[in-house]
Amino acid sequence: MKHQVVIIGSGLGGLLTAVLLAKEGFDVAVLEQNKQIGGCLQSFSFDKKIFDSAVHYIGSLNEGEVLHRIFNYAGIQQHLQLQRLDMDCFDQIISGADDKSYALAQNLDHFTEQLNSYFPKEQAAIKEYARLLQYTCDHFPLYNLRMGDASEKHKVSDWKLSSVLQETKASPALQQALTGNAILYAGRQDKTPFYQHALVSQSYIDSSWRCTGGSGQISKQLWKQLMAYGGTIYRHEQVKELTVQNGKIEKAVCTSGAEYQADHFISNIAPQQTIALLSDQSILKPVFRNRIQQAPLTVGSIMVNMVLQPQQVPYKNYNINWNKTNSLEAIDLLSKEFPVNYSIYYTEDRQHPGYAESVSILSYINTDTFEAWQDTYNNTLAPSGRDDAYQEFKASLADTLMNVVAQRYPELRQHAKSSKVATPLSYRDYQGSMKGELYGIEKDVNMLNQSSLTTKTRIPNLYLTGQNVNLHGVLGVSMTAISSTADFVGMEYLLDKINKP
Repeated sequence: MKHQVVIIGSGLGGLLTAVLLAKEGFDVAVLEQNKQIGGCLQSFSFDKKIFDSAVHYIGSLNEGEVLHRIFNYAGIQQHLQLQRLDMDCFDQIISGADDKSYALAQNLDHFTEQLNSYFPKEQAAIKEYARLLQYTCDHFPLYNLRMGDASEKHKVSDWKLSSVLQETKASPALQQALTGNAILYAGRQDKTPFYQHALVSQSYIDSSWRCTGGSGQISKQLWKQLMAYGGTIYRHEQVKELTVQNGKIEKAVCTSGAEYQADHFISNIAPQQTIALLSDQSILKPVFRNRIQQAPLTVGSIMVNMVLQPQQVPYKNYNINWNKTNSLEAIDLLSKEFPVNYSIYYTEDRQHPGYAESVSILSYINTDTFEAWQDTYNNTLAPSGRDDAYQEFKASLADTLMNVVAQRYPELRQHAKSSKVATPLSYRDYQGSMKGELYGIEKDVNMLNQSSLTTKTRIPNLYLTGQNVNLHGVLGVSMTAISSTADFVGMEYLLDKINKP
């Protein structure tokens, strides 16, 4: 089969790029190895309740904001079922070290006012933090859907998160309030760039939303738009080789035996996996190939999804983020203890408003914790059960996590009707990550060139998209999809169309 553009992987980056290109008249095909599309957008159900596999809330979706404009141009915004989180508290931050809690509010002015009430003696530090947040975001043209150049980003790219917070003269307690939801970007004391924190945090401060009925609706709506523009998704098609001919990719060969030829190929899977598919490894310089293959990955997670007994647990229209100690040191503590943190996401019972029908509880865990089962796979392409030792180990970890959660929220365990546990292997098998890591390649401010990628590769007709390029998350991946599309149609042209009233 021959298409103009073949995209490998139907995560948000692949789907949104496909829609934007198809809208411009390109003949686009997406190859997906699983039955369900969407990557991190996937939803699943058990006990008649819907759960999100990874995306539990989304930022910048208010009218006029960046993600709203992107989704509106893609033709899906008006079809999404959304619920805005509490304006006074989209994220509650709980410090296990001193047993204090803080509510993070939406809208930057409201956000700072509320922090001032918690830290009345630190208003100068809070004001400076807010200024640096906006200053940094303003230096990322795509975040503002405008033209610009790389030199703007370079002015702030090498700022370290922990150093910037110290320079504001914020107290340790205020710093913990500001980074208490660092699970959103797997923040680390000595590595995380301030821009990563700023772009993610600002998007949720602007506005925070749940997808009622699951985040899978985003991928379904993108699929509808893709079909409307003549694009195609081929499911159950796992690419086993990208055939190189005369310095370019000639075709994608799948395990099914099908072959897909194209003028251009866009990979929405991990860069390491993309490189491994090349039939001729010599097409890339060894130094580049080694850099990608040896790039450190972000931490993994374990998630306990629970269906609750009806009308027993009050619904919270905000998320809870608990850290045992310093949120930016949590990942380094994992080798010694578990859990070091958790986040709780509630889903409201539409039949009984005011009550929660389910919760998802997420906690860091090293992906190597499950190394004994790294050669086992279980997804729709190759369904198989893992051994009893895995099931027992997984259950033990979930129980340990719930023991800590129950110290503050005993009602969750008391009123649990049923539950399922997802491990890094679950994420790897269904979302196509390398080891089940949360956000792909880890961004390291100390070696930005080694941990940063662009959409273009040294192979002239091979491009990258997805969370490993620029920034992770729904907004970050959507911004990268714009870059991937602009490689074909031009950035100024595309931004003019997106920004057109």
